[in-house]
Formats: sequence, C-alpha cells, structure tokens
Amino acid sequence: MRHTRLGRRWLGFTLIELLVVIAIIAILIGLLLPAVQKIREAAARMSCSNNLHQFALAFHNYNDTNGSFPPGAYAPPGSYSNTSFSGGSWVNGWHDPQSTCCPWGIFSWAAMVLPFVEGDNVYKAINLTIPAYAQTVPEDPALSPWVGSSGDRGPGNAKIPNVALFGSLANQVNPNLLAATNMPKVFVCPSAPRGGKGGDANLMKDYAVIYDGGRASGDENCCPERTTNSGRAYTGIGWLNSKVSISSISDGTSNTLMLGEKANFSNQSWCSQGNGCNQFLWVHHQSQGMITTSEPINWAVGNSRAAEGWHSGGVMFAFGDGHVGFLPNNMDQNVYNALGTRNGGEVVTLP
Repeated sequence: MRHTRLGRRWLGFTLIELLVVIAIIAILIGLLLPAVQKIREAAARMSCSNNLHQFALAFHNYNDTNGSFPPGAYAPPGSYSNTSFSGGSWVNGWHDPQSTCCPWGIFSWAAMVLPFVEGDNVYKAINLTIPAYAQTVPEDPALSPWVGSSGDRGPGNAKIPNVALFGSLANQVNPNLLAATNMPKVFVCPSAPRGGKGGDANLMKDYAVIYDGGRASGDENCCPERTTNSGRAYTGIGWLNSKVSISSISDGTSNTLMLGEKANFSNQSWCSQGNGCNQFLWVHHQSQGMITTSEPINWAVGNSRAAEGWHSGGVMFAFGDGHVGFLPNNMDQNVYNALGTRNGGEVVTLP
C-alpha cells in the first residue's frame, strides 16, 4: 500500500507543476512563432519575386512577338474619338457613365500577357472589341463625386452597353465576365491581404507596370489610362496603347524598372486602402495596374499612383533585363526617380 501511494505521487502532477509546464510550453511557442512567421514571409517573398520574374519574361516574349512591350492599358480602335488619344474623348459605350473624359472598362496589360504566363485559355475567353468587366468598382465617397454612400460603382459592364456600336452583343450579359473571374494565381502576391467591397477580392492583381518617373515627388503626370499625354511624354514602360520597344530603353535594361508591386489592398487614385483597387482586367480613371516612381515607395497618401507592397521595409520590382530586386522605403528619391525612366540619361548607382 505504501509503495502504491508513492508511485501515484510521482506519476501525477501538482497544480503548480502543471502551471510551470504550461508556462514553458507558452514560452517555447512564443520563441518559435517569430521564426515560423519569418519562414512564411520568406516563402511568400520568394513567390512574389518569381511572379515578377515571370512577368518580365512575358514582357520580353511579347516584345519578341509584337515588336514592343505590352501597353499599360489597351483600348481598341474606335473606342476613342481621336486616334492619337490626345484632345478627344471616349465614344459612347466606352466612356465612364459620368464623363466622356474617362474610359469605363478598357483592358490592363494583364490581359495582354496572359498567353505568355500560361494563361492562354483565359486570354482566348476575352473579347477585346467590347468593354472589360469588373465585379466591384470602388471609389472613396470623400474624393469621388460619382459614387454614392456605398463607395462602389460596380459591377462595371455587367451587361454590354446598349449602343449600336456593339451590334448583337448590346445589352447582353458581358462575355468578358468569364475571363475577369478566372485570374491566374501568378497575379497574386501571397503577402498582400485581399481587399474588396463585397464580391470576390481574389479578382484583384497585386502588380503594375511603371508608366512614368523622373519628376518631383508627388507628381503623377496624370493620367496614363486616358491620354498619350504628348505634352509631358511618359518616361516609363507602359501606358494607354503604348508601344515601347526594348531598343528605346537607352538608360540600359539593368537600370530601368519594368514592373513593381501594387498590392490590391493599397490605395490607388480615389480608391482608398482596403477597398480593392487593382482589378484584374478592368481599367477606368484610376489607372489600375500602372504606377509612377515620381511618388515614393509605399507612399500611402490618398489619390496616388505609387508602388505599394506588403513586404516589410520595401517593395519588389522587376527590371528591364528580367532580374528582380528589392528596393527599400528609405532609398534616395532621386535614384528611384531615375530608375523609373527608360531614356532619362541619368547615372544610377543602386543601393
């Protein structure tokens, strides 16, 4: 009997001993958690870097096939009243319901590179002669005079506009809905949270092409989705119906940024953080999928078109030669400006 009691005493735990064990386990978890998070972020960053590298290769393959890099945004012939996209206006069926100044569903560069990122089936489902579709079109009520209290003007072009221009497709369910809701995973950065006002926020991409740079901080050189801006020519890689060839990158491809992160969760011209501001195919006045280096990295000021990512300390970019680099938030703005120009003649020393 005495032997049995002794065994039970050693096999059991007192309350104090149990609390000590729990405390030790909690400490171990606390020590391991940062390491797990670092490993997870390292994997996400590697995946994001790989996505950008694939896009850079896609841009070069597009250039080899078509003689130029894909445009930052594509609008088909007949969508604009002036073929030079300067001084005219968007025709009925292609313009914003509130203004002829702005497009309402032209196509992002993302549509044009699909055949080069194993997205050929999605590309074949797109009809580029009719407007794109977007499930949500968020705008900040404090900035936009065109949106109500809901903060969402979408869905955009759920039906094809009822104008003669679109023939038998007019007023029909938009065939581009299928492609717009089947975005390949290569357009998603694993680190970026998903934003969106209702609907499926996974229909938002996290990347953008550089359309301009080399200007004073805060200068957007508006707006790359509605004009070729001949008065202040864009200095980057892609804007509305642009045709930038590799031979025009006189600053050198290794010193010129091609694409960068634009997390869908971040703000983008009248679209505030968290709303989902970078639709997969859709482009209207917010310049979805296009950024400028004239605004600092991760510049969260409203109504901006700055590069923004969700990695700690900076943003990932793909350069013109295809390599991918990480640029810190605190890098010299003059150097960053210079990296955004393809032909500025600057001498650049990378950090």
